[in-house]
Amino acid sequence: MKILIVCFLMLMFGQSFAQIHPEEQDVRKTLMNYLNGRNNGDTLMLASAFNANADLRYINKGSFTIWPIKEYIKGITPNKKQDCISRIISINIRNTAAQAIIEIEYPKRLFTDYINLLKINDKWLIVNKIFSSREINTAKRILFVSTSHEDTGKKTGLHLGEIAEAHKILSNNGFEIDFANPKGLKSRVYETDVNNPSILEFIQNQSAFHQFSNPLKLSEIIPQKYSAMYISGGHGAMWDLPAHPQLDSIIRSIYEQNGIVAAVSHGPAALVNVHLSNGELLIKGKKLTAFTNKEEKESGYHTIVPFLLESKLKKEGSIFSSSGSWQKYIIRDGQLITGQNPASTIALAEEIVKAINLK
Repeated sequence: MKILIVCFLMLMFGQSFAQIHPEEQDVRKTLMNYLNGRNNGDTLMLASAFNANADLRYINKGSFTIWPIKEYIKGITPNKKQDCISRIISINIRNTAAQAIIEIEYPKRLFTDYINLLKINDKWLIVNKIFSSREINTAKRILFVSTSHEDTGKKTGLHLGEIAEAHKILSNNGFEIDFANPKGLKSRVYETDVNNPSILEFIQNQSAFHQFSNPLKLSEIIPQKYSAMYISGGHGAMWDLPAHPQLDSIIRSIYEQNGIVAAVSHGPAALVNVHLSNGELLIKGKKLTAFTNKEEKESGYHTIVPFLLESKLKKEGSIFSSSGSWQKYIIRDGQLITGQNPASTIALAEEIVKAINLK
């Protein structure tokens, strides 16, 4: 219980609770020289990140291979930009030695770098890199979209359980998951259950939690990469997700390419103004559910939110149904899957898995 509470505090308040090593900024600078150099074909910047005697190590067709850094840099095409996304997952520093894990993601392949650095003559340099790679299953790639809103006069943001529980089910079923929100900044968490083991597991998953904490901007999303999208709730979703032009376009594109669009709790607020290419509202005539007017009143936000979600969905022509307050309830209408409240997250994620696997 205490561990869960400490993790939650660190999540809420970030680095103010964490011990940041005084050398981390310099280590990070070296790692960024490596990434920016390789990703942009800048061989001088790339070389500046490595010790002259460094090497790369990997398995090539079953054989252990050592690649001298000079040969690696010679193979880089100058000024050629790489179609990839790079993420520093972790940095660990002990005295004059450091280790880092980096992920470099291409459209269909993910590379993981395990990097060793030493502080040599007051400068951090990479002395060794071990890497591996695997294919990305684009047929089972899902986009998680959440709110980045928090200024309402009353605390708001997202419900972490709606992220953690869905992530656990989908990742355990082989889904590749990307995170995005309107600002591309860490979302504020205002509701969570410190007794939920899925939340602790999610926080302890370095790669997943790093991606969640460093989401993509909606403007960076390419809808064609995804077979499904999942929109989480939290009251913040009522402000920044409805009528967001880029999000509307992403939802429309994924839906019209026969993808699954799923949303839970306040997440369906993102759907209220989405028009399909034929001009019709996506939700018109669709069976769906969401956070109810009764639940909103019971939560005390009914006078604060910009609109009541149940009423708005009905007004725009959806066929709305629900269960009792705070009870699990999901409904699927073709490619559209919705859940009433946080308690519906697990059932909704399981329905996404079924929908994709049956394609």
